Amino acid sequence: MLLQATASLLLVAGSALAGPVARADKNAVVYGSKGTVSLKSDGKKPHIMILDYGENFEGHPTFEVVSASGDTSAFELTYAESKYAFSNYQSDGPLPLAAAMDTYRVNRYNITKRETFSNRLIQGAFRYQKLNLSSHGELRLRKIGVKSTVHTTPLTKLPGGFECSDEDFNRIWLTGARTAQLTEIPKDTIPDFWQVFKEGSLVESSAPQALGSAAAAQLTTYQLDFQVKPVTGEFSFSVLSDTLNEAIVVTCDVKSGKVTATGASKSGSIPSSANAKVGEWMSVHAKVNMTEISILVNNKTVLDFSQTEKFYGSFGLGAPLGHSAYFRNLKAVTLDGTEIYSNNLTDPSFLKDFFMGTNPADTIVDGSRRDRIAYTGDLDVALGSTYASTYGKSFVEGSLDLLGSYQATPGFFIPTAKIQQEPLKELLDVNITGLIGYSFNFLNALAKNYEVLGDKKFAKEWAPRTTAMLDWAHSQLKNGLFTLDNPAFTGDWNYYDPPQTGASSKFNALYAYSLQQTQDLLKAAGVDTTVYQTRLDNLRKAIHANLWNDTLQAYVLSNEITTGFAQDANALAILAGIPQSHNISATSLLSTMNKELQLKAGPLAFSNATAKSGFAQKISPYASSYHLRAAFESDDDMIVNRLLKSLWAPMANPAHANYTNCFWETLDPDGTPGLGIITSLCHGWASGPTAELSRHVLGVQAAEPGYKKWDVKPLTLGLEWAKGRVPTEHGNVEVDWKFKSGLLQMTVRGPKNGNTEGTVYLPRLLPTPVEKSIIKVNGRVVKGDKFTVSSGQKVTIKQTRA
Repeated sequence: MLLQATASLLLVAGSALAGPVARADKNAVVYGSKGTVSLKSDGKKPHIMILDYGENFEGHPTFEVVSASGDTSAFELTYAESKYAFSNYQSDGPLPLAAAMDTYRVNRYNITKRETFSNRLIQGAFRYQKLNLSSHGELRLRKIGVKSTVHTTPLTKLPGGFECSDEDFNRIWLTGARTAQLTEIPKDTIPDFWQVFKEGSLVESSAPQALGSAAAAQLTTYQLDFQVKPVTGEFSFSVLSDTLNEAIVVTCDVKSGKVTATGASKSGSIPSSANAKVGEWMSVHAKVNMTEISILVNNKTVLDFSQTEKFYGSFGLGAPLGHSAYFRNLKAVTLDGTEIYSNNLTDPSFLKDFFMGTNPADTIVDGSRRDRIAYTGDLDVALGSTYASTYGKSFVEGSLDLLGSYQATPGFFIPTAKIQQEPLKELLDVNITGLIGYSFNFLNALAKNYEVLGDKKFAKEWAPRTTAMLDWAHSQLKNGLFTLDNPAFTGDWNYYDPPQTGASSKFNALYAYSLQQTQDLLKAAGVDTTVYQTRLDNLRKAIHANLWNDTLQAYVLSNEITTGFAQDANALAILAGIPQSHNISATSLLSTMNKELQLKAGPLAFSNATAKSGFAQKISPYASSYHLRAAFESDDDMIVNRLLKSLWAPMANPAHANYTNCFWETLDPDGTPGLGIITSLCHGWASGPTAELSRHVLGVQAAEPGYKKWDVKPLTLGLEWAKGRVPTEHGNVEVDWKFKSGLLQMTVRGPKNGNTEGTVYLPRLLPTPVEKSIIKVNGRVVKGDKFTVSSGQKVTIKQTRA
């Protein structure tokens, strides 16, 4: 019922209020409604209005109260990427994973007078905004909008650009660029999560954020003490919390006396003898002995229970939705009294300990709404799209510096890092990580960054960390294959699926791809790459000998699951040259993938046979980004078109019910968001086509690192024309090609700066073959299919019939 009501109200809001998105000149406010809107409720039936911003935006919500009469104390604004999320009171939240945005998608206001409200915390990506007045009163509001914190350069004015004769492809490129823009978080834009005063720290409607040290994350036993002064009635704290704040969360309601522990489904009560009151300081003590937890308020036991949900982790402080409290004098000690952490919480310097301060560097996060955290795996795809569109070099460098600092002493990397911190100074002395594939992804991101920039200082800085990871991987070979039996290592981007233990085709192909891609970086740093080339040759042989299945005509999921296969494993195998080195064409493997995986809404991430082993039937834009790259690299225009048209074109279509002008995290087989309302509808790992269209349809590629030498090799995909620009450190490479009456007209201009040299190839395929035509370059008849371009030079190629 709520969905139907929401949909009808949405039409009203869209026609009467929202109109085209307007942007204020001075303060970069995007308005859902700039004019005056009225809400009136009798206190029984709420007045609800939905504003549609047309696409995703983020930032600090703001609105102006024109007038308020009666009781306007119960006014709420709720945010959603998809309007269907409004079927849930909390919309597509809460979002406790990090302190980089508001925990809750519902904001409550007690309005008593005419004033302007601007939220202190950021709301991540949203397209829709629900206004809800439920108290008996009337409100008139205007200038309802959001102050963006990310860069807002119009997409057609970005450093990179792409346009062609296919409107779907144009939308896809722009949607990927917008996804990149929304996931590039400028430094110093994240506000402090708490407000810190001399009295203590004020926490308002915020999930507990765990103490961020590596040691704290491994704690199994400790005692926690703090003082709290509830402002409203409730406060909360977490124990045994992981880094994404999944924890045992204890909530104390001082007014009702009720105490609950979520994550353990336990409850207790505050006795009257504790004398706990709203507005007065009280002491809280928690004793954690792995499964045994006891809570005291003012030295009176309020909860004592056993649990088997969480066994280790850190601690944090918070306040539930609609509540606030002051905290001070936090102290954690071991069971024998040795100090773990202590702070009086009256100076903002402690915020960094919990990753609750501002962000010190430009960084790229996974999603604008969820998780708003940096991930190595996501960066591998997002980096290319960033360079093709926004050319956000500082965002790439900030992300590489932060994520790369999370390297462990064996050589692998921790896959994620919260952006409110400086890079670590030392290697982490740990012997385990999760998502092992992401460590290889990170090496590929380093290699791509070197390819784009050609910075030898960068290569020398990162070569030792690269070889450490590659050498560790080599130490894990069994029978020539990278093999891990510990399931803690072998999860992947698809966290909801079983780990890929044993010899996984995905991890082996990814390892091979890393050996291949990092060679230029290593050579630039003076590393003798002979040993790594030998390892690559041997690994290719071992993968094909042990993981290729003649019946499936594909590389199996792993040596433990041989009845089905993974999309990304086989795409990466193509990119790493594995089937090609064994006389199997890339197009034949792509044909197998098309036959076994392709649905109307896009390709499945795992073949149907893997469902028996517990793998979900989902469509992954992330895995498909590698699939698309493999199809482009193989000149398989049929598969390229099918992937772009089936998967990415619907997401980029403004008529789609869940359109946000951003690409999504995951899809179900029917093409709807794959994780329900929590699905991120702005996820950088899905933006692969933006990089690939620039690289292959415009055809601009670095022939030498840093584009000192560059190629233009367009793949036409049956298009009538394409044009655009690819930014480099030396300036833009500009390309414009088209066919008139089946004959090519093409213009290429090299970068204006630097001493570069380009080679321009005739597009593939030409409607009129070269042998039946005359090719003129700058008016002169030439032979061959490639031509040289110098820095700043403009070359015009014209084809006529012989």
